[in-house]
Amino acid sequence: MKRHLFNVTSAIALAAVIAGTPVHADSLSPLIPEATLKQIAEEVSGVTAKRSLDEITLYHRTRASAQFDKAGEVVIRKLQSYGFETVDIFSLPADGKSMYGTQKSRPAWNVSFAELWEVTEDGTRIRKLGDWEARPLTLAQDSDSADVTAELVDIGRGVTEDDYAGKDIKGKIVLTSSQPGAVEALALRKYGAAGILSYAANQKSAWWQLDDSLVRWGHLSSFRDEPAFAFMTSLGEARALQVRLAKGESIRFHAKVDAVREEGEYRIVTATIPGSDPKLADEEITFSCHLDHPRPGANDNASGCVSILEAARTLKRLTDSGALPAPKRTIRFLWPSEIEATLILLNAYPELGERTKHVIHMDMVGGGPETKAVFRVSRGPKSTADVSGDIAWAITDFVNEHTLAFASGEDTAFPLFSPEGGREPLLAQHEWLDMGSDHDVFAAGSWGIPVTYMHDWPDRYIHTTKDVAANIDPTKLKRAAFIGAVQAAVLANLDDDDAGALLALERPAAVARLAEVMSEWSNHSAETQAEARLGHWLTELRITRSIKGYAPKADTTPLTEFTAAVMALEGAQASNTPQGTVYRRNPDLKGTMNGFGYSYIADKLGAEKLAALKLPNGLRGHEMAYEALNYVDGSRSVREIYTMLVAEFYAVDRAALEEYLQALASIDVLSAK
Repeated sequence: MKRHLFNVTSAIALAAVIAGTPVHADSLSPLIPEATLKQIAEEVSGVTAKRSLDEITLYHRTRASAQFDKAGEVVIRKLQSYGFETVDIFSLPADGKSMYGTQKSRPAWNVSFAELWEVTEDGTRIRKLGDWEARPLTLAQDSDSADVTAELVDIGRGVTEDDYAGKDIKGKIVLTSSQPGAVEALALRKYGAAGILSYAANQKSAWWQLDDSLVRWGHLSSFRDEPAFAFMTSLGEARALQVRLAKGESIRFHAKVDAVREEGEYRIVTATIPGSDPKLADEEITFSCHLDHPRPGANDNASGCVSILEAARTLKRLTDSGALPAPKRTIRFLWPSEIEATLILLNAYPELGERTKHVIHMDMVGGGPETKAVFRVSRGPKSTADVSGDIAWAITDFVNEHTLAFASGEDTAFPLFSPEGGREPLLAQHEWLDMGSDHDVFAAGSWGIPVTYMHDWPDRYIHTTKDVAANIDPTKLKRAAFIGAVQAAVLANLDDDDAGALLALERPAAVARLAEVMSEWSNHSAETQAEARLGHWLTELRITRSIKGYAPKADTTPLTEFTAAVMALEGAQASNTPQGTVYRRNPDLKGTMNGFGYSYIADKLGAEKLAALKLPNGLRGHEMAYEALNYVDGSRSVREIYTMLVAEFYAVDRAALEEYLQALASIDVLSAK
């Protein structure tokens, strides 16, 4: 019976959605004229973006620090030179104690000096391993002042009691393969080590640990009361030290740090191109990135910062000259500190979240061939799926098609390359949910804003000393800025006149989505298929209805009625299952459970209880936990949330979901109706 339903509904769906859809339709041209695309393509400059990147990468841009503010001044100066008459700064306290929704404000961290020297018994310097001025990444973030001379002891990972068995580390500097923050509780607090030297490896990819000269960005806890310091070194250096230690050699280091965690301010630069339509100007299409990162931090994330800066310059110049119509909706540009400042901003200025219609987020968009980067365009979680995601993918397909033609030697009006950059095709990948940056905050259930997330992954130099400006491709910057500028130009001007174009876009997009999920459904049990089908059509219904958010007079009735009919058939397969508890979100507590440098759920629930939960810790558990909370709206039951998660992730443990939501209720994030 279920298999019969699967075949029938799929066949009906394909017939209904395809009806009236021309083969090989150009889904982008009805939304924005080719002449307008040409204007944007000619104006947007990868070279200009790269010059801005060269400046920003001069600064060690730790949140709320003096050097972060220096990078912000670069952005302000550029915006003013582009004709933005009003450039504002949102100033919010970085004091280590204020709570904004689920994010605790972290203190500013400023450093004036840090060096790590290997020395002899009498203190004579042999060689320098850490140098804040030359390579600030060699000092772990949130280190405190110190002046220590001590022997080195290898503790391996240093995260379990067994790692310390038989080792005297009191007053010593410990060598570890783990992040400093992961060993500080045992090494520093329990066993009395004086400091940490970490060779924590980069994020895992096919190139993981192949380059043993990389020094990775390190972290200590931001909120501790006890002083601590840590330096970072390379895998190659660590291996050489381990060989010497294994031979019984005594190795001594002198660490000198002048640093302070202190009250400061998150200073978030923002500028707007005001909307021209009195009815739509209060709606905003927002560009976001994150300006903070250790020096050099070229791809992560000076590339995203300068790409939206270039999109701002392009849109401003073309609208001022009349080449583009003035946007009906306001276009906003933001340069915050990653995740934490975005969480704080939306809590401190709730009107921003209420006004924001869509977020175009760029985080790592310029990696050249040396980085091994693969460019991706994510439309975000399915909990916020809407028609804007199809627009983003249509623009991406346009760029893929034309840049591949150009690379293949064909004539095209849109080669989209920079004279100082590469000529390879973009070959951007489509994605749904891909977490890890500020887009997570905007799309979270507290705000539920649809997002487009452009990013490179893998990048073999992310968070290391080799994430340098020389590895950034001006052509990639141009293409990222082009995609963003075109999407903003489309979204900012959509109205009832575009109803037909949006409906024409949605039909083939729905077919593509159905084909994708149908191929996946066959890999699962009949029960999972039934849940996934129902969840799929619920998402399709939401996407179709979203068209009216841009074109209120659009006639979406044929699509919504058909989808509702299919959904009723799918829902009948699970009608005998109890609906379960309905939860509502605490309206006074907005944000995600895991911010940056602070985890609300870990703080309130406790690390031990959190580790015992199945959902956040299993396969894709972090993403499932994120989406589970996103779907809580005061009307969906646990059963319905389960259905939506199955449609997105397939292998979902319903008992684990119930356990997780109960845990959130125990710390007043949720309450049961």
